[in-house]
Amino acid sequence: MTWIDWTILALLIGFITVVALSTKQYMLSVADFLSANRCAGKYLLGVADGMSGLGAISIVAIFEMTYKAGFTASWWKLMLLPIGVIIASTGWVQYRFRQTRALTMAQFFEIRYSRSFRVFAGIVGYISGILNFGIFPAVGGRFFQYYLGLPQWPATFLGMEFDITYALIMLGLLGISLWFTFMGGQIAVMVTDFIQGMFVNVVFVLLGIYMLFFLFDWNTVIEAAVSYAPKDASLINPMKTSGTDNFDVSYFLIGAATSFYGYMAWQGSQGYFSAARTPHDARMGRVIGQLRNITQTLPLALLPVCAFAFLNHPDWASQSAAAVDILSGIESEQIRDQVTVTVASSHFLPTGIMGLFAAVMLAAFISTHDTYLHSWGSIFVQDVILPLRQRIKGDTIMGPDKHVIYLKTSIFGVCLFIFLFSLFFSQQQDILMFFALTGTIYLGWAGSAIIGGLYWKRATANGAWAAAIIGVTLAYTGWYLTYNWESSQQLMSWVFAENWNQITQSYPGLLGDKCPVNAQWLYFLTVLTTVLVFILVSLMDNQVFNMDQLLHRGEYAVEQNIEAETSQEGSTESQSPEQSKSIFSIGKEFTFGDKVLFFGSYAYIFVFFAVFLFGTFYMLTNDISDQTWGEFWWYFCVVILLMTAAVTAVVTIGGLKNLRELYEMLKNIRRDEDDDGTVVGNQSLSDLKRDQNNE
Repeated sequence: MTWIDWTILALLIGFITVVALSTKQYMLSVADFLSANRCAGKYLLGVADGMSGLGAISIVAIFEMTYKAGFTASWWKLMLLPIGVIIASTGWVQYRFRQTRALTMAQFFEIRYSRSFRVFAGIVGYISGILNFGIFPAVGGRFFQYYLGLPQWPATFLGMEFDITYALIMLGLLGISLWFTFMGGQIAVMVTDFIQGMFVNVVFVLLGIYMLFFLFDWNTVIEAAVSYAPKDASLINPMKTSGTDNFDVSYFLIGAATSFYGYMAWQGSQGYFSAARTPHDARMGRVIGQLRNITQTLPLALLPVCAFAFLNHPDWASQSAAAVDILSGIESEQIRDQVTVTVASSHFLPTGIMGLFAAVMLAAFISTHDTYLHSWGSIFVQDVILPLRQRIKGDTIMGPDKHVIYLKTSIFGVCLFIFLFSLFFSQQQDILMFFALTGTIYLGWAGSAIIGGLYWKRATANGAWAAAIIGVTLAYTGWYLTYNWESSQQLMSWVFAENWNQITQSYPGLLGDKCPVNAQWLYFLTVLTTVLVFILVSLMDNQVFNMDQLLHRGEYAVEQNIEAETSQEGSTESQSPEQSKSIFSIGKEFTFGDKVLFFGSYAYIFVFFAVFLFGTFYMLTNDISDQTWGEFWWYFCVVILLMTAAVTAVVTIGGLKNLRELYEMLKNIRRDEDDDGTVVGNQSLSDLKRDQNNE
């Protein structure tokens, strides 16, 4: 990189540091640290939460997938559009969870089920989360090492080999993320993620323009995708992907089938789940976040395809020779797959554009790491330490200052773990497969407890326990099979000695080098099993839960929620959230702008999903030429570019307004020391004392 590129990086770090410092004065309570005291507006939530999900590791994982699957991945993702928009616009799970006023998902588990289940869920979610989180610094560190062309500096510690350069990169990036988290808790995390999100949106527009119109000749890109792709692994024809490793159509079908089940179950961004100022803002934040997903579609699909063309088309053989040499010198197949697009792009992106993309990756790294550090560190304290302390010392609060010290200590512990895990763990799977494997430990059963607890009055603690135990057992079995397949084959041949030859003849995949059931299928099978177990056990208990108390409806309504809900700009009548129409429809809390966003979401998915349905049915009976597919993907990219620019403008304006409102609310809001996640009986301590004072 040149001095211009380094200057871009320095300016971004400097600006977000100043922004983080500005939040310190508002961090005055546990609720401030955990959820920004529930003061975030919809645009702020939509941009910041979306940015926290677009981590450096997510970008690299998408690059890894798209380099193998090409534009076909974008096609099959279209089937997910209706699901995503329906989830967002209906407020699925998000709305009701915000109504509970829980600070973490496991706190909701205690309110709904029991304290022991909260602790169990907290421990399992924590283990699943930090294992999943464990490779984040590694992937981000490798990106910057290879993108910047930094040399390797091998060393040995306690018999384990590592790269000092790689370790120093991770330490520097983690240090910045940790400092932001300590500075202002969820307030600092959310505000800096918003600023970085706006920056990334603008850069993605510029990148889209450059790659479409100035980087490579489009016909040559398509020619490379057609002529040099592996057999039955087309990069442009969605019907010719049977040879695509791990990311064929089944991967996306499972994702579609489990979207409702797993929504909000993953706790990596739990600070955002409770940060909305009202349930309506939580709902609209998801709608906006869904629209914002459009902004990251084009560069994340186009850059890997351009990298494939650069590395494989003979017209660029001389320019790509250095990149090919670097990649051929990487012994690990997994690492080579992860950095292929990184190395290629570092050789064809020009000065300025290269610096802008490096800044995007820096923002993506920081935004995800500060969010995840905050979430997993907080979960261990809130959902393990706090309820265990309660059992020993009774239903008393810890004290805000001491509580925050515990939170920061836990966050530092998570940071140390992921650094060491990244430094020494040998990854053997694609990133997205590793996510599915580690996530199944918690996600495989948590959806049952969440959805059942929020929407089904007959859901019981026994049902949740049964689903959790079965889910964890299946997940760890899958983990063992994945990483010990050779010994597993030997064990199965011994157990089924008499029929082993017959079994392997019927299922030859059992003799392969890796487990024939990949992590995505493991997750799907676990979900099916735990849902069935949860329903059957709950029905056998024959119990009914007070849902009005859980959701603060009717006589249990919280005055603060009512005031916030009715103070929205454009609202003409006072009403509590529960008095509005169904969450599946538009109530009086919707402003004109909300309605435009709401119906715009449906219009967007209607058009694209119609294209998907028509195209898929047409492909089943007709053969579409590669030339036609090449033209289709060109127009698809142009449309996405225009939509990216429009969405970027809207969310930037709305987000800046919400940012000003956030500071104003935090300046004037009344802090409640009892609002720290403590639960007594089936109520949070804050709600319990409020009810006692009202009597």
